Amino acid sequence: MTRAAEIVAIARETIGTPYGHQGRVNGLALDCAGVPVHVARRLGMSFDDITNYGRLPVPVEMRRALDANLVRVAKADMQIGDVAWIRFQAEPQHFAVVGDYPHGGFSLIHAYNGAGLRKVVEHRLDAAWLARIVAVWRFPGVEL
Repeated sequence: MTRAAEIVAIARETIGTPYGHQGRVNGLALDCAGVPVHVARRLGMSFDDITNYGRLPVPVEMRRALDANLVRVAKADMQIGDVAWIRFQAEPQHFAVVGDYPHGGFSLIHAYNGAGLRKVVEHRLDAAWLARIVAVWRFPGVEL
């Protein structure tokens, strides 16, 4: 198994975990930052986590955590195992791990508190979701 595939497998361990603001316990509660934090911990990485934020995350703090823990890559070079930074409106305020969609292409694995869902889900990365991705980071040790 490649390191990227290992990251996706670990992220998939979180699917079905209930959404919980600032949640960091797989199976109990995770928010969108909790999914990549879970992956990092399972990989044995120390991860400078984002903590003590309000209902709306602070983009500058999210960017700081991404830069401190992961390696920025061009969106055009996105691959499975990467962490996507996503915007729904003005500023990016959401994380997702990029997976390999079973029917081809990419998927997103993330704690979603929208569309009537309040849990970690995986779904196909369609054009609408792709347009929401602002930037992409990669876990250290994952090659193209």
